Amino acid sequence: MNADRPAPNLEHLRAALALDDFDGRAAQRILEPVSRGPRPAGSGGREPRDAAALAFVFERDDVLHLPLTLRTAELREHRGQVSLPGGRPHGDETLWETAVREAEEEIGLPTGVGEPLGQLTPVYIPVTHTRLHVHVAHGSDPGPLRANPGEVERVEVVPLHAFLDPARRKRRNLWIHDREIDVPYVDVADLFLWGATAMALSELAERLRRVL
Repeated sequence: MNADRPAPNLEHLRAALALDDFDGRAAQRILEPVSRGPRPAGSGGREPRDAAALAFVFERDDVLHLPLTLRTAELREHRGQVSLPGGRPHGDETLWETAVREAEEEIGLPTGVGEPLGQLTPVYIPVTHTRLHVHVAHGSDPGPLRANPGEVERVEVVPLHAFLDPARRKRRNLWIHDREIDVPYVDVADLFLWGATAMALSELAERLRRVL
C-alpha cells in the first residue's frame, strides 16, 4: 500500500461500486492472460452458462478483509486454483442466492450476514464457457471460517488493500493447453492468484483506486 494512499474503508467501497462511468473490462484486462484456453467443443452459438461468486468484505482490526479459497486438486473445474467462493445456480436461485449459498457451503460463512453492495463486470471464462458474476457484500467479522474439504483445501483471509499494492502484481510463464504463455497474477498470502478471480479483483482494486 502506498504511504500516501489511505487503506480503503466501507465508504470507499460503496463509492467505488457506485461509479457509473467506470470501464470494468479495461480494469480486468490488467490481469487478463494473453491466452485463456479454447472454448469447449460444441459451445459455439450457445450462451455461456452463468455462475456466481461472493466477495465478502468485513472489518478486522479496523481493516477491510475478504476470504479467498484454494480449491482442491480433485475438483472437475478450476482445480487447484485460487478463487472466491462460488458456483452455479441450483434450480430457480438468483445469482445472489447462489453466491451466498456457495459461501456457506465452501467456507462456512453464515447465510444472512452479508449486505449486498453491488456487482462487478461479469468475467467470461472460455475453458468452461461460463459467465462469472461477482457479488460484493459487506458484513460483520464472521470469525474463523472452515474449509469444506470436498471443495476447498485452504481459506485465506486477505486485507483488501493488498490488491491495490502494485508490487504484488507479477508475471510468470505457465503451460496452458500445451502452450507456454505469460500470465499476470497477484502474489498475496503465498497464493498464486490469476485468471478470472484475479481479473475480477483487479476491477475492484481499480474502482477503489479511483475513489481513494
